[in-house]
Amino acid sequence: MSKRTVVYVMPLPPGLHPGMDTVAHGIAHGLEGTDTVLRILPADLRNPHYAVEQSQAIIAATEAKVDGICLFTLDEQEPAPAVWRAIGKNIPVIALHKPAFPVTATVAVPNFYHGLFLTQFLARSVHENARVAIIGGPPILDDQELVEGLIEGAQRCKFELLNNPHDLACRNVSDVAGAGAGTARHVLDTYADLEALIVFNDETLLDVLPVLKERGLLGKLPVISRNGSPAAVEAVRRGDSLATYDYGLTEMGIAAGEIFTDIFLKDVDPEDIVVCPTYGRIINEETAETYIPWSERAPEIALVTGLGS
Repeated sequence: MSKRTVVYVMPLPPGLHPGMDTVAHGIAHGLEGTDTVLRILPADLRNPHYAVEQSQAIIAATEAKVDGICLFTLDEQEPAPAVWRAIGKNIPVIALHKPAFPVTATVAVPNFYHGLFLTQFLARSVHENARVAIIGGPPILDDQELVEGLIEGAQRCKFELLNNPHDLACRNVSDVAGAGAGTARHVLDTYADLEALIVFNDETLLDVLPVLKERGLLGKLPVISRNGSPAAVEAVRRGDSLATYDYGLTEMGIAAGEIFTDIFLKDVDPEDIVVCPTYGRIINEETAETYIPWSERAPEIALVTGLGS
């Protein structure tokens, strides 16, 4: 029986989003050697009341006297009271993406700049004033920061941005497989003179590609996305996608696990520190050869939901 338990308050149930799963695998990998078991308490981002679910999950973990809590920050203001309660009970809380309130530690990445980097890369493959549309994502912290970076990048690159990616009709707010096809059709129907498409993440890209194939646009319309998923990298290798931004989802989990390890084994006592494990990189046709799949960065494990043994 493990001596310690760390709870990951996950933004989607295991199995629905490979990117979220690899974060959990990374946490477990970072905890290796600490005799710690990882347990998952989902707080589903598709639920408008996800902040309540997060709060309930943290309170349950606190009452169960777990040894650590990892929170995927969806709203930078929430769930502050539950987090303070856990920290007040000497349970370290590590956030993924920076909340406005203090935590034990935050693992952060420059989401806004990922948007700039992607648009700068796209600008090399299209002409100035290219007509571009952006498919946005759910109203959660990291995706909102990314989309703001994409909008700013489109302006700096002098693209003609055809749509408002905050418009619900131009967003995949569910962020799970199958949910983005309708959005893709709407964007392609509405902006027939589109010259390039920016997709906020790889899961949505995988819904977009079949729609492009239906219309004879696959491999012809430049498309870029973020996450660096193995499936998106394969799309790059096939020539179906121009690039994906690998921003280190697995590494974020590993970094969180390693902070817990330092707390458990080295008596480190961090106070609201911020760690950035990687800035990430563009994976295109050239760099795809050096891409390391998520499962090789952190082995996949069974992700067990609930606080039971």
